[in-house]
Amino acid sequence: MITATILIVILYLTFHSIYDKESWLVISENIKTLNYTYILMAIGCLVLYFVCQGIYMKGILGTLNHKISLMKGTFYAIIEFFFSGITPSSTGGQPVQLYYMTKDEIPIRKSYITLMLNTIYFKVIILTLGIITLISHSSYIIESALIYKVFFAIGFICDLILTIACFFLIFKTDLVKRIFIKLVNFFKKFKILKKRISKYNIEEVMERYKEEVEFIKTHVLTVIFTFIITFVQRLCLFSIIYIIYRALGFNQFSYFDLLAIQVSVQIAMEAAPLPGGAGLSESFMHNLFVIIFASKLADVGMLLTRAFSFYIPLIVTGIIILLEFLYRKIKKA
Repeated sequence: MITATILIVILYLTFHSIYDKESWLVISENIKTLNYTYILMAIGCLVLYFVCQGIYMKGILGTLNHKISLMKGTFYAIIEFFFSGITPSSTGGQPVQLYYMTKDEIPIRKSYITLMLNTIYFKVIILTLGIITLISHSSYIIESALIYKVFFAIGFICDLILTIACFFLIFKTDLVKRIFIKLVNFFKKFKILKKRISKYNIEEVMERYKEEVEFIKTHVLTVIFTFIITFVQRLCLFSIIYIIYRALGFNQFSYFDLLAIQVSVQIAMEAAPLPGGAGLSESFMHNLFVIIFASKLADVGMLLTRAFSFYIPLIVTGIIILLEFLYRKIKKA
């Protein structure tokens, strides 16, 4: 509730600072003239985004000898999107995914590896696209205000550090095991945690975790396939900016120009401890949209892009999670 309130306040302040009465009139006029074929394409991209992560979850867990349905994998993707969207720096998605997967009796080590590998894939993809953007479209960053350059730099460094940390967790299992056991021994000093931790044989858990990681490493084709699926998934979301651009009747800039802008915004968002990057994303996107849109239509483009890439799926995924929760309650009653 607190996070939702903060999100609403940030959005109000952001839109109040960007849009005036004239801007809202321009937005209402141009929404009427949208090419709705492109709007359907944007909706299709959103659906494919969640299905792709469902395919990923099904593929990795299947390789780890725990079968789930595509629908269940897609639901885990819905959980990740919603809780990432309402928590600072998108930190809530995977912990809640882990919680739901544990409730569905998926062994925690298998869930952990699945989610960790997904994080590695995403960070490698965004870093690679970020480097390509810096090489081919550096003017977009250079022409931005100083604050956005700083956020982009911090976001890029944060992603790089997190990627290296994740690689250690997957490929340096002996080191992880030693660190984890030391942490467990430290937490055992606290009475409130000792009883819970003592239920588990930490040596056995870490050994089985190591075995699962080694098992994944031997399935190269699965790793390549799931990486490609994750890449397609991310492109689905990143492509919405170009679809909205075309929906408004523009065609001067290429798909790759718009992709570079979206990647720049995504990396900058990584540095902001705000729910869904709210505020920063809108401001940074508006700053860049002035370059590619007619000045007044920058407002329309930014609003529609964020609506389809974040706010609409956030609302829809929230409703789906609520309905699933009510269904479970009714089923137990």
